[in-house]
Amino acid sequence: MSSTFSSSDSIRRRTNRDLTSKNSSISTTNITTMPLARTIERNSVSLPNSPQKTYTLASNLPTQYEENDSTEEKVSTKKTLDIPRKNSGSSQKTGITSASAASRRSVNHDVLPVMRGRSNTDVQSAMSTSNNLRQQQANISGSGSDKTINHHNNPRSQSPTSPKPKCTLPTTLCQPGYVTASKLFNMMGYGLQNQYLFMLAHYLYIIDCRSKEKFSESHIITAIHWEDALSGAVYISIVERFSEIVLYDDKGIFFNTSTEMRRVSNRFSPSGTKTCLTLSGGFEAFRTLFPFACTQSDIRSTVDREKFLTIYPSVVLDNQLYLGTGHQATNWKVVRDLKITHIINISIEHHCVFTDKIKYLHLELEDMEDVLLKDRFDETIHFMEAAFQNSSSRILVHCNLGISRSTTILLAYLMKTYNATVLEAFKFLRHRRPIVSPNIGFLRQLIEYEYELFSHTYSDPNDPIFH
Repeated sequence: MSSTFSSSDSIRRRTNRDLTSKNSSISTTNITTMPLARTIERNSVSLPNSPQKTYTLASNLPTQYEENDSTEEKVSTKKTLDIPRKNSGSSQKTGITSASAASRRSVNHDVLPVMRGRSNTDVQSAMSTSNNLRQQQANISGSGSDKTINHHNNPRSQSPTSPKPKCTLPTTLCQPGYVTASKLFNMMGYGLQNQYLFMLAHYLYIIDCRSKEKFSESHIITAIHWEDALSGAVYISIVERFSEIVLYDDKGIFFNTSTEMRRVSNRFSPSGTKTCLTLSGGFEAFRTLFPFACTQSDIRSTVDREKFLTIYPSVVLDNQLYLGTGHQATNWKVVRDLKITHIINISIEHHCVFTDKIKYLHLELEDMEDVLLKDRFDETIHFMEAAFQNSSSRILVHCNLGISRSTTILLAYLMKTYNATVLEAFKFLRHRRPIVSPNIGFLRQLIEYEYELFSHTYSDPNDPIFH
């Protein structure tokens, strides 16, 4: 019995060893052969030819490639949408852009997935090819973001075919601390209700630094003799409240002021405070241009100002061009004093009342944004050019308040005559009349006119200076 059990155990153990060895062999065979089978199966897949297969393989790329592909799609879509807005009517250029975009999409989906299993050098080569195509696309159609900016700010902005002619607007030759006669005259008429005359008695303070005899003969209206100023006829505390203090003598030579002027200047503008201005050319220069603004009377009180003073239009070009209100254009004293020969009336509020003495151009237009004032630019510019053929002609341009309609017409004239952009002409005019402000519709028409003149848009209607 014992021998029988031993023999059976021996057989059982041998059988178990055989089974174990067999399982181990099978396991080893599976581990060895299965990766090989997978490798063969993977390499046997043909390269993608159809868009559908390409898309399937591309979806298995790493996240890096998925993000690049998505970005390229967005950029391509943006460029395709932007180009027709800027180049409407140019089918040829749009076609080129579409083809380029399609080419880029083909590169992104066909080339990069194929390079997925290749060396880094091949991947860099493929990306370089894609970048080259991207650069060609940018050269053809430009940056999408740049075009978006141009579309919103300057829809017609493009590189000018030729350089813009140099702006030839007159420049004021005046040293710092000096003011010209025309500038002083305009300062005396700033504001709708005229601060100098009625609203602010302390707006402008003019001090005559000549002798008492010359002052009595004639002086700028409302000026105070320097001796009265220093003796306390006007208190120092009050003088400090004035917006501007202007001094003048006989000639007003640069840096050659009289002793009296230096004394007054030191008294009313001590170191560290607002500097007094000096009238360039002195009293003689002012009286030559504006004799009607000089007097023998001593005008100081508000009552005297209302009785003796007149509000005049602003001087745009000396002895040539003026910008004012409808009430000034219907005041014969103003028209006579300025020797006006032509009037451009751009209003429905005021009539042309001096037709027997003045040559008129009447544009019955309202101050509304949708009014096509641009359609009358050529007519008014021709009228002005014809008038200036005679050197003695003087033109007054007005609307109701001298702010919007008349300003627009004058800006167009300055742009055409002096090769000025809207911005250049506007700065020039605002220096002479600070209240000018065309409505937004007229401003956009001026910018369109700028494009017609120079084949390029230089000014931005959103520039804060216009508002």
